[in-house]
Amino acid sequence: MTEYCSKCGEKLKEDALFCANCGEKVPDRNKKFSIKYLILIVVVAIVAVAIASTLFIPGPTQIVKVDDVEFQLPADYVREPERTEVSIDENVKSTAMAWSNEKYFIEIGVTKTPGSGFDSEEVAASLEGTPTKMYGYSGYYLEYENQGAAFIFGLKDEVCMIYVSHPDAFDDVKVIGQIVD
Repeated sequence: MTEYCSKCGEKLKEDALFCANCGEKVPDRNKKFSIKYLILIVVVAIVAVAIASTLFIPGPTQIVKVDDVEFQLPADYVREPERTEVSIDENVKSTAMAWSNEKYFIEIGVTKTPGSGFDSEEVAASLEGTPTKMYGYSGYYLEYENQGAAFIFGLKDEVCMIYVSHPDAFDDVKVIGQIVD
């Protein structure tokens, strides 16, 4: 790129430190070059941070409690009015609650088996499915033809089941864990 003297307008030689015509000092070309790149790098970094914040920072969430197990769901899920509680006997109690948003339906069930001698992991295994690990727990994944999917896992003396209307909805659930009194 051809440069000209800022004082007299004479064409400058490529490596000139001073104008051959008027003696004006030529500004440091490397300094101009690095400032341009610095500005470009700063602008690109700001744009990258803005994009990353919209993609990777989750929106508002809510903590929901089913029996004595807490879960985290996005705030746009609305609780369905039905709550199911069933006591099979004094040792086995089941609670289920559901939430939905414009896209998905999630139902979470917790069956307590305190003091019953049940092994919650064995109970989860008896429901069959594909052994898998989700939410940091080993359990069983079941997919229902045209009707969603479920993940069933043991949690101490409880069996937890997370049913979703579509497998992508599993990404909306986070298992926080049992509340210890």
